[in-house]
Amino acid sequence: MEEPDAGAYNGRPLPMRLQEAQKLLDRCFTGTREGAPRLHEPSDPRFAERGGAVWLEYRWYVRERGMAEVFLKWDRVPPGNEKTVEATVLRTHLLGQSPMLSQRALRTVEGGTPAPERVLDVLKNDGIRRECVARGRTTVTVEHWESRRPAALLDEARFAELASPLESEDSTPDARHEAVQRLADAERSPRVQDVLLRLVARKPSLMALRILSEWGEVKAREYLQRDLAAVPPGNAADLWALTALDRRLEAWQSLARPA
Repeated sequence: MEEPDAGAYNGRPLPMRLQEAQKLLDRCFTGTREGAPRLHEPSDPRFAERGGAVWLEYRWYVRERGMAEVFLKWDRVPPGNEKTVEATVLRTHLLGQSPMLSQRALRTVEGGTPAPERVLDVLKNDGIRRECVARGRTTVTVEHWESRRPAALLDEARFAELASPLESEDSTPDARHEAVQRLADAERSPRVQDVLLRLVARKPSLMALRILSEWGEVKAREYLQRDLAAVPPGNAADLWALTALDRRLEAWQSLARPA
């Protein structure tokens, strides 16, 4: 009797177990420095109350002037069942500039079935170039975040208009959130970084911290850590989000240190 095809089960690709996805990352990024400790949600009791139906793991690989931020997602299962659970998402965010990291990240999608239909509709027009494949139920994606970088500077009047809500003491958190997105989408420059840094120095702004950490602006880390220390007990969602951004900035800082 012939052995079944190792790459299929009843005509369908075999599911990718969590441990297999972790080993795939280890192989693809072997020898690559991690700029910050991994963030493995189920092993950290601080996030036990975060809620939701999935667990997450983040890694931050660094090289040259770039970063590969990788995260894995899998269904929450009782302790001891991790060996059989499937990974549902394996996604790599490529930030900054590193041809080597881009090459390593693209290894994760080799051999998968192209699956552009798995990219959420809300993301399809965000300007980010993606490679997306399916490995059974697992969606594996590489996102090139630098591909959406604005090419031109705004004129002074438009810049002032977009920056105004971020400089105002009377703007609401929602208004600041939207203004950060509009300004960052329209221009990436030192003057935009300065506006965002002044904002986070005065007030908490998770969106501004996301943008600054994406751009590698390590000056934002002191304000992020201030906000992280102020997270009230029981707010595991903000604790997780800010901790992940802090690790991202830690990884950027590591590029300035010898390997």
